[in-house]
Amino acid sequence: MKLKDKIHLLKIDFEITISPGKILSRFVNVILIFGDRITLIDTGVKGSEEKIFSYIRQNNRNISDIDTIILSHSHPDHIGSANKIKELTKCRVFAHSSEIPWIENIGLQNRERPVPGFSDLVDNPVKVDNILQDGQELKADTDVTLEIIHAPGHSKGSLNILFKEDHILFTADSVPLKNDIPNYDNYPDLMNSLKRIKLNVRDNILLTSWTPPLTNYSDIEKLINDGEEYMEKIEMIVKETYKEDEPGSFIFCSETIGKLGLPSFLATPVVDNAFKSHLKV
Repeated sequence: MKLKDKIHLLKIDFEITISPGKILSRFVNVILIFGDRITLIDTGVKGSEEKIFSYIRQNNRNISDIDTIILSHSHPDHIGSANKIKELTKCRVFAHSSEIPWIENIGLQNRERPVPGFSDLVDNPVKVDNILQDGQELKADTDVTLEIIHAPGHSKGSLNILFKEDHILFTADSVPLKNDIPNYDNYPDLMNSLKRIKLNVRDNILLTSWTPPLTNYSDIEKLINDGEEYMEKIEMIVKETYKEDEPGSFIFCSETIGKLGLPSFLATPVVDNAFKSHLKV
């Protein structure tokens, strides 16, 4: 999908195997910037390079034009094909310093954040060549300036990216979707990042990893407000459900999932970790 002359959005469909016979259909957005060289923002899951390369060729460009990959964060559906793309194009990979351990050591990520079907989503780590910092600006082309915004909460080093000339704000996974999988590692940081997004998004198109482009501010405001209200609802339920002497199981996680009206199979270590972030002082 062409958003602006040089900025395109590509939807990558994938599946997560929750348990034998239980498949969850998902998708993630990848951004392509067609300048003199090509910049990718995120790379989808393992195997997504085929769809990305096909789209590049459809736009009369060569995959050898790929110069830079910017990873919004380290989760499998964003880094899954980064290693393969770098291997085939010799491009550079940029990310926030807090995400590097999980990008360069996927075994560590799988141990610390055991997502169901992890090995189906990413199979190889990738070396990060450059570190991105809050407030830094990158030139993807002469008239495409990217401002890096550190937006922790979903993960420690989650990044938002403001396309300054084109008035587009890409928030990756920073905006939680109402009634979706609770998936974040720090509730207070996430709420603070949502406040900053509200300030940054006015007069801009909003792009996320999980929604179509939003151009109407009332739609954008509703998406963010719904996300905030969802987090506040989770906060209330977690505080009344989780106890200090939690047993070594997901009892409290399962109870919270039930009270939220979500499917029982979402009682996983990742969701449990999200809920426990509400209890940290």
